[in-house]
Amino acid sequence: MISIVKSAYAASTTKLGDIKGTGVFGDITSANIRENLGKFISNLITTITVIGGLAFVIYFILGSIKWITAGGDKGKMQEAQTQMTQAAIGLIAMTAAYSIIGIVGGVLGINILNPFKTLFPTL
Repeated sequence: MISIVKSAYAASTTKLGDIKGTGVFGDITSANIRENLGKFISNLITTITVIGGLAFVIYFILGSIKWITAGGDKGKMQEAQTQMTQAAIGLIAMTAAYSIIGIVGGVLGINILNPFKTLFPTL
């Protein structure tokens, strides 16, 4: 059988050493990969919080517009009031979850919102 691709074998004495490279986080080495991952998780939590806040504002404003344009129709007004109430409950739930995470982390002595400071204090 004719083979188009030649086989390649790695030498058994090859040492890889410290992993190095570049990527979206800049220069990546095994020493700073934990720090970059921690920053990524912190940025992700911040982004989710901002998106949740924006969703509240948009949902609440749409409910307000429904209320204004209801024209005295009790059914439409009730629907608008329900939408505004649900937006407020969502914001309260998001704030409560963030607070509970902080309290639980404080009681356990773990910084849950930035776990890499606790796991790797030397960074």
